[in-house]
Amino acid sequence: MQGKINPLIHPFKWLEQKALFVPEKSFRGDPGHVGLDFSDIDLLLEDGIRLHGWHIPNPKAQQEGPVWLILHGNGGNISVRLDQYKELHDRYDAAVIAIDYRGYGKSSGFPSEHGLYADALAAYKHTRSIYPKNKIYIFGRSMGGAVASQLVTKVPANALILEASISSIQEIIKERSKWLRYFPLKLISSANFNTKEYVSTSKIPKLIFHGDSDETVSHIHSERIYKFAREPKQLEIIAGGDHNGLDLVDPERYHVVLQKFLREHNLL
Repeated sequence: MQGKINPLIHPFKWLEQKALFVPEKSFRGDPGHVGLDFSDIDLLLEDGIRLHGWHIPNPKAQQEGPVWLILHGNGGNISVRLDQYKELHDRYDAAVIAIDYRGYGKSSGFPSEHGLYADALAAYKHTRSIYPKNKIYIFGRSMGGAVASQLVTKVPANALILEASISSIQEIIKERSKWLRYFPLKLISSANFNTKEYVSTSKIPKLIFHGDSDETVSHIHSERIYKFAREPKQLEIIAGGDHNGLDLVDPERYHVVLQKFLREHNLL
């Protein structure tokens, strides 16, 4: 189990952890605040980490409806986008499972790249234990896009939906500090979060959203992901969309695109 990094012993790793992961412990609400029934998830992993999440059931999903597994970005926690859970639950007759990575929300421990991958895998296994026959859609936002893309290389799923995802940490570093492109980046960050590599091997349908006004992660990242992604794949750039809440910028267009994508792949 990875613990807290001592800045005196591992200064670069300490800086990396501080720069990459911005967890919130306090909650902005829960699914009940948007009218959803839910139960808490409490998972104990083999490395001793306890993960907290929410299970938002849907009566229709108990039979054959889809299940959305939500993997959030490097900031906040699962309470940031309660409105998204409501929309997916109601519009798609879906159950929703959202999990906080280690160190986020009520989950224990400290985040790391491989820790996040392990957390996503545990969340998937829990989801499949509840819904053994249902279609599962894996959704990843920002850094969560890399986590989601890595997950679908390890487990069967029906669709991968990425939103404002990074193509890799190394490319983020190069973009934000031009002089670092001439520096051995592995000395600065051991993290990869290499989304474009993961999508190059995955065979499941992929829908990639990004906003053309995203100043946190440029839409060039999603264009790069799309270029490397294996078919079937689709890229949708949302005009005026920033880094968070692309579905709020133009809700009708967003969901028309999403519904058409799911229907084309016999997922609705």
